[in-house]
Amino acid sequence: MRRRMPRSSYSRPHPIPRALLAGSLIVALAALVLLAQAGGPAAAQGAGNPSCAAALNPGGTVNEQDTVRAGAASPLPVDWPARRHGLPKRVDLRTTTTSFNRLYEFALLDGDLYARRRGAGEPWRLVPLPSCLAGHLTAISADDDEMIGLDHTRQVYAMDNALKDPAQWNWSSRWGPPVWTGSGFTIPGGTKAWTWSVISRAEDETWTDPAGNRTPVGDYKVSHIWGLRGGGRLLDFWDPWLPRDNSYQMCGPHRSRFRAVNISASGSHVFVIGKRGDMFTRLYDFDISGHDAIFFDYSYEDQRGAGDGAPIQLPAEPWTRQPKIHGTITSAISISKFGLDAVHGRLRVAGRKDGETGYWQRDLAAPRKKGWRFHVTGGPLPGKVLHNPRGNTSKRGLGPSADIEYSGDTPSGKVRIPNFNAHCSPATVEVTGTDGDTRRLTLHSVDGLRQVERAENLDSNPREYYGALEYPSGEIRTVTVLATSTELVVPELGWTLTRAG
Repeated sequence: MRRRMPRSSYSRPHPIPRALLAGSLIVALAALVLLAQAGGPAAAQGAGNPSCAAALNPGGTVNEQDTVRAGAASPLPVDWPARRHGLPKRVDLRTTTTSFNRLYEFALLDGDLYARRRGAGEPWRLVPLPSCLAGHLTAISADDDEMIGLDHTRQVYAMDNALKDPAQWNWSSRWGPPVWTGSGFTIPGGTKAWTWSVISRAEDETWTDPAGNRTPVGDYKVSHIWGLRGGGRLLDFWDPWLPRDNSYQMCGPHRSRFRAVNISASGSHVFVIGKRGDMFTRLYDFDISGHDAIFFDYSYEDQRGAGDGAPIQLPAEPWTRQPKIHGTITSAISISKFGLDAVHGRLRVAGRKDGETGYWQRDLAAPRKKGWRFHVTGGPLPGKVLHNPRGNTSKRGLGPSADIEYSGDTPSGKVRIPNFNAHCSPATVEVTGTDGDTRRLTLHSVDGLRQVERAENLDSNPREYYGALEYPSGEIRTVTVLATSTELVVPELGWTLTRAG
């Protein structure tokens, strides 16, 4: 969630002075946080290592405004101990033990963090860590000007200024509302894989939406930890400004039925791979995808040709199935952003060709016909070798559907929604009038902005969605959707539907 002065929402109401709206928003967020602390509907994922979390909270500069693009990499301080042995000769993939951004690369060894300038051929140097973290890091992921580190309890620590002079690198355990000042967060157990993604005004300048229009990224960036859960079907995103729970998810390929074995993300582009080598990418974050109607304008009306600064086009960009690699590959994948406007990203997949190890690479925005190019590295082959048949095998072995059917008599007639999903949109709406004719509409829904923890899926507590009904004529009507595990309500239309079965 981020991160600029508020704008009007979908319906473009009469404007409110920005300073007044910003102040009101902060008061509202604080009130919601107090409610959550008083006993919200779901327990927060709190600090896993209380002593270290307390030592590094507040701590650090993370979440400060940053709008100036970093210059050249600075040399690492010579008094940081140098090491050449036991660490990788090169870092080609962003994994949980090796990572990089535009200027620096990082590696873990025995719980310690090492770094060097990218491409400079220098020795690795030991990065000084807070005393409670030194020797205790188990995983890292860097993107843009920030890095996330985990300890053995999966406690989250954020390192800021990762594109600046190494002397400015600093750590904090803060996480959660209000606005990244919370007491900390631990990644849930059972998380199959995780990655860190950052998009910023300084590095990316803008997003490019599905209509081809550009919207400036907020001054405070958009940063998410992406987690692969539920046997590889669930794609959670944990944002440091949002509730510390599992309630925000992105719909995965094939309506979250595709089983991924690994995930990587950079600049809000998410990259997943399945056990048969099928790969998908998608541009998605809390702001570009419609969740943040307090801060951004969105529209389901066709915005093609409307120009930069137009309302952000919804629905969000769909998944793109990337071309299959014709060769040996493993589960080790990586994406790293480059260029401006959230368009490009280097996709890399570890593999082997003609007996030599390396990685396959392509730009996620390149035409399918360009395929993949193999780069020889000669290093160890990370990840698990995948069975990689030719052709699209992504629908094999799909997981169960989480779609729910609701129906009921309404002022509009008999209404049936056969496939509403808490995290996947759209749904089909069938409206049968008194004359017996049935119209089919499309219901778009986006999980709304909240600061209070709640359950991962639908329960007895109504979950509010920003909704839009798309009629066969092309007309769009914005609505509110309130959904529970047994009932779906659209108050603007007088619809109260009950769950079938």
